[in-house]
Amino acid sequence: MREIEGGITAPRGFEAAGVHCGIKKRDPDLALIYSSHPAVACGMFTSNKVKAAPIRVSLRKLRNGQAQAIVINSGNANTCTGRQGIKDAEEMARLTARHLGISENEVLVASTGVIGKPLPLSKIAEGIGKAGQSLSAQGGGEAARAILTTDTTTKEISVETGIAGRGKKKVKLGGMCKGAGMISPNLATMLCFVTTDACISPDALQEAIHSATGKSFNQISVDGDMSTNDTLLVLANGLAGNKRIKTWHKKKKRKVKDENFDIFSQALDFVLIHLAKLIVTDGEGATKLIEVKVNGAPFPQDARRIARAIANSTLVKTALAGASPNWGRVMSALGAAHTKINPDKVDIYFDNLAVVRRGEGAGAKEETLREVLKKKEIMITVDLNQGLSSTTFWGCDLTEKYVRINKSYL
Repeated sequence: MREIEGGITAPRGFEAAGVHCGIKKRDPDLALIYSSHPAVACGMFTSNKVKAAPIRVSLRKLRNGQAQAIVINSGNANTCTGRQGIKDAEEMARLTARHLGISENEVLVASTGVIGKPLPLSKIAEGIGKAGQSLSAQGGGEAARAILTTDTTTKEISVETGIAGRGKKKVKLGGMCKGAGMISPNLATMLCFVTTDACISPDALQEAIHSATGKSFNQISVDGDMSTNDTLLVLANGLAGNKRIKTWHKKKKRKVKDENFDIFSQALDFVLIHLAKLIVTDGEGATKLIEVKVNGAPFPQDARRIARAIANSTLVKTALAGASPNWGRVMSALGAAHTKINPDKVDIYFDNLAVVRRGEGAGAKEETLREVLKKKEIMITVDLNQGLSSTTFWGCDLTEKYVRINKSYL
């Protein structure tokens, strides 16, 4: 597998566009992704009980497992907008389908921005027409810009990997996402879109997405707040011409794992983990990327709870913002994670520097600790020494800028 140029339009048959339609004052605010051929479509959405109108519409459309386009607006979440919000999301799909000459059942919808305001549908309708005329195989960058809200930079990646079999095929995956605040997924405000030219069954694609999300977007946090609009959509149009990827296939009357499923899944894991880390790095007001590794947990859920508790701790995050060598905050956070552990067995490291041994201070010098914590990327490793389970979670520090951004966000 190798990284390539192109982002969301790197795979064969995909075009994209990003335009300004007037939801925002000046920046691009409407994006369109289009596949020249109908694609297998799968998705994952927020588990927040309050779900945006476009999520409800896209969930219904995904029942047939196929789509050919995704239309996305930023600046307005179309959440808590009642029946009119549903009608507006459906109208976005209908207008997009009409401009592209495809079925409206094959157009998925996503939105991000302020909650509780009606969509300015006349502006969006104009933007859809403009985006439809601007579609290009080089349009991925503008599409990535058009989905941003408080993000400071676009978030894109594309990769190519070889699929085994007769006449080895090259399969490409491209992705873009947005997210900087309101980030604490169970599948954060996070939107992510992935395209691939791989030929893959719907069941295999959904399994790969579910697994990759568990390793990526469900392992990050900026502020501990879960969005109403979290959306991950993947389109696979099959234009690579590879033998159809399945989770299993028959071999001499036995079911064996499809080796190409593992190859595809590894590429998807790489794409989503890369994008997830970009979200955390660009967290609102963040200055540092924090990687929390928890090893030696009794069970996987214990490792996840402890890692999430440390990454979400306001006291840990503010200490890291100020390069304060207060390792006691990490101990306090892991002890509050509702797990059955023995704190007297815990070791903690900041990067490779031991700060806790068997639940007590390891005698690290404050000056040395401060130098470690001044870095832009910091690893906190917690060895529980109480089992075989482990996990990795990504977070960021918390600065005054986060408060400034969010106290006036409208």
